[in-house]
Amino acid sequence: MSVDRSKEIQLVRQYVDAVERELNARQIRPRRFFLYPFDMIALGLTSKAFGLVRAAFVLLDVGLEDEAYAMMRSLVECALTLRFLTQSEDVKEFYKRVNNYIRFAIADKQYWMHWALQNGIGESIEDDIRQRAKEWRIVDDPTLVRKHWSGKDGFAWKTNLEPHPLDGDKSSDLKKKSMYAVDYHQTSSYIHCFCTGIDNYLPDEFVAYEVTDPLRVHETLFQKVVFIILRYVHSCIAYTLLGLGMERPQVFNDLFSAAVASVAPYQRRYKA
Repeated sequence: MSVDRSKEIQLVRQYVDAVERELNARQIRPRRFFLYPFDMIALGLTSKAFGLVRAAFVLLDVGLEDEAYAMMRSLVECALTLRFLTQSEDVKEFYKRVNNYIRFAIADKQYWMHWALQNGIGESIEDDIRQRAKEWRIVDDPTLVRKHWSGKDGFAWKTNLEPHPLDGDKSSDLKKKSMYAVDYHQTSSYIHCFCTGIDNYLPDEFVAYEVTDPLRVHETLFQKVVFIILRYVHSCIAYTLLGLGMERPQVFNDLFSAAVASVAPYQRRYKA
């Protein structure tokens, strides 16, 4: 039995609209950044998550499912970042992780400073760059951007597997590994354009090639997209409210449960 594509997308769109209204209704006011940097960072990541979702809906509306699916990797990354920041219940570790996230902006500036100085700019511009570097306390060193801001190798894999205060009793290692495989590893194939990520663009043998061929689709991805949206929008909100020290209103859980129950079960490409 086929799934009604437009209906499923609309159901998830309604969920996103509803949780956005509820989140706005909380009227959360970020505290002073110097003392409580998590407030601004977490709310910024949550807004980024909603922006990614809105962009994915636009892509789905015009039939670009592969591109919407690729964008889901960034949504998962928003949630994993928030998960990592709020993973430790130790206050010192919490602030250390938030500070490491923020300070990566310095490493990024050092990278661009290095390459700006390497490209034969004028003396006056070079002097201006070096003066601004002193103000920011940055040096001509591009190497720090080679490492992940968290200091972890395999950030997504390890952050997903390591326990979190919001993990429920049903959050087994197998379930976490399975979610990583579909929600992060597979979407990465579409981000990086691996061979497995261009299946829907491969031409047929002995058929005149056309750049855009609406019939050349081997796998529909919209269901994967809508399920990832449901799961990770909810996760971003949950992690953010936890880090803010706010109790999560039941309405967010109710909206999530109702949305999950309303969408059709995932249709496998191949029957077992």
